[in-house]
Amino acid sequence: MRIVHASDFHCSRTVSGKYLQRCVDRINALQPDVIVLTGDYITHDHAGRFSEKVSRLLAGLKSKYGIYASLGNHDYGIGGGIRIDRNGGLDEMIDRFQTAGIRVLRNEAGCLEIDEHKLWFVGLGDLWSGDFEPAKAFGQVDSAGPVITLAHNPESAGHISEFDFDALVCGHTHGCRLEWTTLPDRPLVNRRRFKAGMYTIGERYLYVNRGLGRHGRLFNKRPEITVFTLC
Repeated sequence: MRIVHASDFHCSRTVSGKYLQRCVDRINALQPDVIVLTGDYITHDHAGRFSEKVSRLLAGLKSKYGIYASLGNHDYGIGGGIRIDRNGGLDEMIDRFQTAGIRVLRNEAGCLEIDEHKLWFVGLGDLWSGDFEPAKAFGQVDSAGPVITLAHNPESAGHISEFDFDALVCGHTHGCRLEWTTLPDRPLVNRRRFKAGMYTIGERYLYVNRGLGRHGRLFNKRPEITVFTLC
């Protein structure tokens, strides 16, 4: 099975629809069996214009067995940690994604069954945004089978060690070692433990995708589409 992972589209004034359309075309050219998306589909979007635009673009994604998505801090409002309400904009974006055939897992689990083999996807709400309920999400996994977890922020790994999963895929970092945060219980600048690429945590895997769009104009690394092959 081929799983294609993309993250951090950041549809905005600085990330054009033309570029994101090329990314969608590139993903489709990989002929994925499953697509997983891990948040920050927009950057700042008070009026809902960019969430409507990115929903329309992502509706063009094609996969054999489905598309699963989790949410990022920017999808909740400006930066997530600042807690600026999008006045229902998040629910609107989720509805648009669902209409486009993208299953948004907001502290939920979804099961894919192929030839009597089950593969679970667990999607977590964003850690910074206070919408992080792993017990609720993992509690919906009711039978045996590999479990792939979708979470925007790789720091989520430190909060789900008690739960049963095989791999965690994330975005958020844009490949940068340093992180700036407005959260009250964190320093203004923090050094990340997980920056980009593959890590092992015990017998589990963690993969951090560098993302496709830019957040601002500084410190962003080469964009990335990741392909995993399950044997």
